[in-house]
Amino acid sequence: MVGFWEDLRHGLRALIKNRAAAAVAIVSLALGIGANTTVATMLNAMLLRPLPVERPSDLAAVYTVDSRDAGLLSCSYLNYADYRDRNQAFSKLLLYAPLILTLQGHGDAQILVGAVVSGNYFSTLGVQPVLGRAFFEDEADPRSPRAVVVISHDLWARLYGGGARVTTETIRLNGHEYQIIGVAPEGFHGLNALYAADVWIPLSRDALPTPNILDSRRALYFSVVGRFKPGVGMARAQAAMQAVAQDLEREYPQDNRGKRLKLVSVAEAALSDKTRTTVVRAGELLMVISGLVLLIACVNIANLQLARAAERNKEIAVRLALGASRGRLVRQLLTESTVLALAGGLAGLLVARWARDILWSLRPPMFNYASFRLDFDWQVLAYALGISLATGLLFGLAPALRATRPDLAVDLKERSGRAAVHIGRWNLRSLLVMEQVAFSLITLIAAGLFIRSMRNAGEIDTGFDAARLGSIAFNCADQGYKLPRVKQFIAQALESVGSLPSVDGVTLSKDLPLKAQGARTVLLRGQDNTVTGEGRSTLTNVTWPGYFRTLRIELMRGRDFTTQDAPDTPRVAIVNEAAAALFWPGEEATGKIISFAGENLPVEVVGVARNAVYRDFAEPPPAMIYLSMTQYPFPYGAFYIHSRGSARAALTEARQAIRRLDPNLVLQDETMEFSVRERLWIPRLSGQLLGVFGMLALALSAIGIYGVVAYSVEQRVREIGVRMALGATPGNVQLMVLSEGIRMVVVGVVAGLAVSLATANVVKSLLLAVNARDVLTFILVPSILSLVAVLACYIPAHRATRIAPSVALRDE
Repeated sequence: MVGFWEDLRHGLRALIKNRAAAAVAIVSLALGIGANTTVATMLNAMLLRPLPVERPSDLAAVYTVDSRDAGLLSCSYLNYADYRDRNQAFSKLLLYAPLILTLQGHGDAQILVGAVVSGNYFSTLGVQPVLGRAFFEDEADPRSPRAVVVISHDLWARLYGGGARVTTETIRLNGHEYQIIGVAPEGFHGLNALYAADVWIPLSRDALPTPNILDSRRALYFSVVGRFKPGVGMARAQAAMQAVAQDLEREYPQDNRGKRLKLVSVAEAALSDKTRTTVVRAGELLMVISGLVLLIACVNIANLQLARAAERNKEIAVRLALGASRGRLVRQLLTESTVLALAGGLAGLLVARWARDILWSLRPPMFNYASFRLDFDWQVLAYALGISLATGLLFGLAPALRATRPDLAVDLKERSGRAAVHIGRWNLRSLLVMEQVAFSLITLIAAGLFIRSMRNAGEIDTGFDAARLGSIAFNCADQGYKLPRVKQFIAQALESVGSLPSVDGVTLSKDLPLKAQGARTVLLRGQDNTVTGEGRSTLTNVTWPGYFRTLRIELMRGRDFTTQDAPDTPRVAIVNEAAAALFWPGEEATGKIISFAGENLPVEVVGVARNAVYRDFAEPPPAMIYLSMTQYPFPYGAFYIHSRGSARAALTEARQAIRRLDPNLVLQDETMEFSVRERLWIPRLSGQLLGVFGMLALALSAIGIYGVVAYSVEQRVREIGVRMALGATPGNVQLMVLSEGIRMVVVGVVAGLAVSLATANVVKSLLLAVNARDVLTFILVPSILSLVAVLACYIPAHRATRIAPSVALRDE
């Protein structure tokens, strides 16, 4: 320990003595470590933070898997009831589904995130309310539910000031009064990471958006989580639940044909399957690229340490000659490197905190209700400390070993440390710079691909006029509207908004823009077995007449819906081009008859609409079937407003007009351009971060190349003086120095291009409208890097031509 403290004091004195070099090193490390810590903070918050429940490793989410659908699906209530009663793997199975609720009685109406849950929800998770109690089993019986609710700790503090008498209060949600019976512990917001619940309501028909969800095995609406029995693990539970699913398939072939179960950890289920996959892929890429930025910074520091070690050759040689062991000197030099790395890590945390705040401010609206925050917990701090220590060893070990292996006979001479160093001879410093150039090129190509992707994404044909469109979401069920009142409200709203001078057209649909959710099993007459109900799961949306005209979606053939399409008239539908090609290839779709499983009513296809973007910009247009809202009425949906000028200005006027019809109705409005940006959040954020990382890599590489070439020139002053004294021209000297630097750059660029081309498919799934081996990117980026590198070589090469032979040879 005495030796360690001596090394530490010596290292601090060395850093203070060389303040300028230390400052450059700390700034470089701060940028590299800060970039890594920022990405790690985001991934830790979204993917790694444990749920605040009892023994989360004993919990598993139960998903439905359909042989005709590649994704993980939710569960129907009737299937859940059978899983709960028949399974041998779980001691308990809970059920929940997120809800958007309207809170009344506390000033203006406001939106809360809620969850409808089974009565054993809290007991299964092992979550004990800090005040009051959790639900009893019979309180979630859909046949005779009780109007009780558990609220979150945050809502308790916000609305009731944390008062102990809150369990004597009632709360009005969606027009219904609920008795508050308990307060959840602080930090618990449910199992869905994107919807932090404010309230939990026992399962009941009144709490659901459509009560008949409870009566259909095809209504895959609920999430299911179970707690393993003692001694049961994931594999055994998977097999046991699969057997139950097969039994249900035999008993209910029309509803459960082709359906199986898949169990995943409850932590993995906190994000939807698609969202988690996208976040994981983007996170892996960002971690790799930020790691490359850190390696580039480490190379710079390693070269700086090598230069300092060369200047200390005589000091080290004297200490070795006086009996110091090589291990003792290596330890001292590593201590200096570690002190430098820890200082860089501390500065990196400050950079990461600043970057974290910016990152959170750029989050999309879909994260406004998320349960996670980008906080620095012990895992993030441990990660920052770990990479700081690893960095110290990484850039400190090679210089320490190199410096403590001197030639005493040479280094004890007066001119030791002034020997010529030729960077063109592939010494350690030149090899490090080649790696640096290669890493920089990989980083810059990734950044270039994502920047090109985001630029091209703005030119993707969405199938509708996004520039002049806006939407206003509403839910009449929140106010207890019955169907006649819903129809009256919709008619009045359409008339009021349509008469505004800023509005060019108005319509509505069930689904929000770019968030198509509804899917039904379609039976095709003459193609599918209508007896077994083995149909095709297809996206559906319910729209008002004039929907296609308002959104500027071209109607290719047939007709639009009209108000004459009433509930008592034959059912009609409009399909998109993808559905027409899938269901009736080579045939005319209009006039075809379809039906939906569970409804058994003939539906005539009366039109074919152009494809549009419904959910994901990266996927090919899926089959979509539009139904008429005049035949399938819904108490909720979204008005679509096409403006004559500014979409935002038209939305503001439309919102005021609708609010005059019912001031208590909660409305959520956004422009379509904003919706598009929200759907592109992950690729856009990846592109922005990669652009920043690319600029950092380019700057650090330029500094590294400049430092190595400048150091080479400094060490070769005598040689250059001799060459010029013997007749070499400034041009000859400049070309000599420049060519040696360019050789390093060329090797690094070639290596970086090879790696980038070989790994291009890794980022393919994250790119939009651009090839992973985009020719322009693979030409332009290496050209820019080479130009910057040549400039970094040129500056010291030009300075070499200004060396006066008389000055260089004066000591001789």
